[in-house]
Amino acid sequence: MAGIRKTLAEYLEWAKLKPRTSEWSALVAYDRGKCNQLLLQEYIEKHDKHSIMPPINEAYGSSETTWSWLIDYVTDAPRLSFENNPDTTSAEVNMSMAVVGGKNVSLDDLAGFAQVNRISSFDPLDYPKLEANRVPLKDIQGTVNKDGEVVLDLGLPESQLYIWEVKGDRIEHQRRMAGAFFKRKFKEADPQKRTFSLGKLAHTTQEFMKPQSFKLRTIMEQGAATRGAANFGNGAVEVRIAMDDEPQGGFPGEDWAYPLPIDRSDLNTLVIFGSRFFMHGIIGKGTARAFEAPTAEFVGDTNGQGFTLRIKAKEGTEGYLKVPEFQVIVGSRYLTFFGYTIPIYIDADSLLTMTLYHTAGGEPYFEVGMGSEHRLRQMNFYLNGAKSFNMGLGFSAKYNFAIDPSSRRLEVKLREYQTYLQVDDTELGEFPADVRDFMKSDQFKFRVGENVANAAMTLFNGLEDIDVFVLHTLFFNSEDAVQLKTLDLTGEMVMFGAINPRLTTFSIDPVEVMLGYGGTRQFRTEPQISGVTWRVEDLDGNATGAGRIDANGLYTAPPLADIHGTYKRVKIIATGPGSGSDRHISRALVTVVARAITLNPLIEICNASSGAQPETRKFSAHSMSGALKWRVNGDGDIDERADENGENTYRAPPKQDTGSPSFTVDEIVVENVATAQQQTSLVVLKHRLPMIVIDFDLQGLPPNQTKLIPTFNAQNPDPQYLTWSCLPAGAGSIDPATMIFTASETTNSQFVLITVLLDLMGMTFDGFIILPLPLASLPPKPAQPEIPQTSAFDELSSLLGEVYDKFEATNLDTDVRKKAKGYLDNIAALAEDAQNGQ
Repeated sequence: MAGIRKTLAEYLEWAKLKPRTSEWSALVAYDRGKCNQLLLQEYIEKHDKHSIMPPINEAYGSSETTWSWLIDYVTDAPRLSFENNPDTTSAEVNMSMAVVGGKNVSLDDLAGFAQVNRISSFDPLDYPKLEANRVPLKDIQGTVNKDGEVVLDLGLPESQLYIWEVKGDRIEHQRRMAGAFFKRKFKEADPQKRTFSLGKLAHTTQEFMKPQSFKLRTIMEQGAATRGAANFGNGAVEVRIAMDDEPQGGFPGEDWAYPLPIDRSDLNTLVIFGSRFFMHGIIGKGTARAFEAPTAEFVGDTNGQGFTLRIKAKEGTEGYLKVPEFQVIVGSRYLTFFGYTIPIYIDADSLLTMTLYHTAGGEPYFEVGMGSEHRLRQMNFYLNGAKSFNMGLGFSAKYNFAIDPSSRRLEVKLREYQTYLQVDDTELGEFPADVRDFMKSDQFKFRVGENVANAAMTLFNGLEDIDVFVLHTLFFNSEDAVQLKTLDLTGEMVMFGAINPRLTTFSIDPVEVMLGYGGTRQFRTEPQISGVTWRVEDLDGNATGAGRIDANGLYTAPPLADIHGTYKRVKIIATGPGSGSDRHISRALVTVVARAITLNPLIEICNASSGAQPETRKFSAHSMSGALKWRVNGDGDIDERADENGENTYRAPPKQDTGSPSFTVDEIVVENVATAQQQTSLVVLKHRLPMIVIDFDLQGLPPNQTKLIPTFNAQNPDPQYLTWSCLPAGAGSIDPATMIFTASETTNSQFVLITVLLDLMGMTFDGFIILPLPLASLPPKPAQPEIPQTSAFDELSSLLGEVYDKFEATNLDTDVRKKAKGYLDNIAALAEDAQNGQ
């Protein structure tokens, strides 16, 4: 069947004529050729030593005097979010890739030789992230009747047209130089390792919530069946779903429209909740929970077009909405009001009703009514002990539905409300006069009404359970990839967006987990499949040291002794019944971490503050669970709580006077409030240049030893006048006579801070050096820094955006707009090519 394509406005007008779900609970439609995002299962399968980028062990230059040394840098598979490209012959995505393991050692040669000034150690708890915008996908053949494949090649020149950044550093230049380094590494990499398959465009039948049944249908664009046509093969899959105890519906007639608008190329998904299911199954169930009435029943009113626009509590239904406790100050008294409840049903004239209306301008809203000011119920409050009085409360409010612009989830907003309040005078005589006056005042009515209005928001909590994100698990592995963009209530709830399809016959639930060593997690399949066999292996395919999983899917992570490093990743593999190619396999990824808290950087040098604005350094910390509290042991300062990204800013103390040590050490402590577990980092505060410079030499010594070479006034001081120390103390020891540092064989520290004091005729001089552990020669400074990524493109892009905005305001032709946008994008791409030498 072919459907006529309409604009978004035309489609919504068409949807208002009658219900379009054909008596099904819900309709889902998605553009099969255009709608594609990174499949989580494909992401997990990409964790194989033969198909991922190898660990990076290399240094890159970020300026003429600074460089970074990456040690065992492990990059994760890319996570993508798609956006439609104005150029209809290609598709572009936003890409992020975590660095889930390895160390970053920052160096400079300001002293004339390489010196370490910062060390960070990353794991899946705390890590930097490579981010790249507008990376194109390669669409390798695909039509409605034949599965297609989409791949991402990060090494192609067209994949590197725009700025790449490694998030985490506080300085933009450093972030972009790291991004330039990754561009080069992907360009040099084996195409098989830099290329990622995003899966095939094939449909399956996955469970949505609690469906009884569902039916699939393919619809083509009008004219798409004509070979040679510009839109040949374009189409969509429609899924009609019967939920819970809802009956099955039918199929639409010849007046059916293609489910995706022709004027919004960014919209590739349609979701409609049928009006009966929306009012009874979503709003009604949410209301029942809010009124603590699990057996609540509702009566629906249907208009002449067939839409259910109102539900009301059925006679005999029991349940109550609790008015939240609130406090007020009356005179010098602090009063707390509590315990008032509003029945879901009082009588035929006083009962909960929820009605969908539209304004004169067509804007939809819900009106909620409940209670009665003529039915008195007890309100309690504290005034020198518990007191009570009787009052009647009627309430009505209007609520709008919207899409949160950041989370892309449905939200409900209070539009306006009215409170009808009657307080029984007969029981107020014992109360002080000002309290009696307050209970009869508009202020009291306002406070009660405000609380009821907010409590009534919970009537819509069914949206949380039947969220569009959950709906899309019918096709998609990752709900976070769902991006709702429009919402309209035409009589049914109609939503357009862009989502990520899930294309497996079953999946493992959960599909991605992080555990501590020795932890357990129950895995299962969705939908439930009998005859599934379970196994676990590491990413190299070895079962040894990967933990164990029983026949029922209960996984136990390996002990700490089997985790060589800061983390280990393993695959949970579920194999379905059957044989050969008929046996479906699904995988889940488990990350087992060795640290309870990861804090970065481990150590960093910072100048002491000398002006009005303090010197600062950025730190980040994450844990498996629980809130983290920060403090500084020393003279510096840091906020007790990090921001929502786990990042916090250390502020250096003022510079100390001459005569004091040239440097001091602050310790940053991060503590898990629930478990009291701690992790620490060091900040070496430089008050001025140390008089002693320390170099080191590994030549001729065992791997765990190095010769320390102090220099004072261009000479090597006599060891007998030197006093050495190490931080952490357990990192190793120093022989004062030979000045040889020996790293401890039992330390788990990844660095050592070595300090020295020189006592010379009553005067003390000092110095320090930071060494990474295990000991290794520091890499030489690269001959040239990475080719910088300038911000000129950002300025040009902004200018071109302004040009397009002005053009769009004066031209209503969609095709002309699209061509203009394509030309401007090509100009931007050519400019980026020129500035990056491509």
